Amino acid sequence: MSTAAQSTPAASRYGLALFEAAKSQSALDAVQSDMSLLEEVLRSDVGQALSDPRWSAAAKLAAITKAFSSGLHSLTADFIQMLTQRERLELLPQVPVVFATLLDEHNGVLRGQLEAAFAVSDETLAAVEASLSQKTAKKVVLSASVNESLLGGICVTLAGILYDGSVLGQLNRMRNRLEAIEL
Repeated sequence: MSTAAQSTPAASRYGLALFEAAKSQSALDAVQSDMSLLEEVLRSDVGQALSDPRWSAAAKLAAITKAFSSGLHSLTADFIQMLTQRERLELLPQVPVVFATLLDEHNGVLRGQLEAAFAVSDETLAAVEASLSQKTAKKVVLSASVNESLLGGICVTLAGILYDGSVLGQLNRMRNRLEAIEL
């Protein structure tokens, strides 16, 4: 499973349990919506309060409950309550990442990063995504960024693999081949 890089084993287990429960109750979309909202809430003062050891578990739960005035799906609410009871609220910030990764795997989505020397148009980004989707048999979703050091071309990182089609990469490969030649 590809959830590990940004989460602890415990958070991965809890995230997997929440995902499986949501899947069994056909509530994946509702819980994903809660996870997105949770990420926003955790970037606020509530997130800082959760990591503050001076706050009691009850006070932390009250802060989270107040932040979710719009209401949560019962699975999400029960999950947060369970983390509180088990004194594992410190894992809560990692759960949305785990859940999103599992949901992407479930839906056949592969997320990646595209770097280009210049800004990439939406049409070019869509064409690269379509090409990679065809090759991987999964829906590829790329986020684009500019890296002027590439000189030209693009680099795509997908599932931990770097596909380097940049001018800088070509120059580096050429230099390596020339250095390997014995005269």
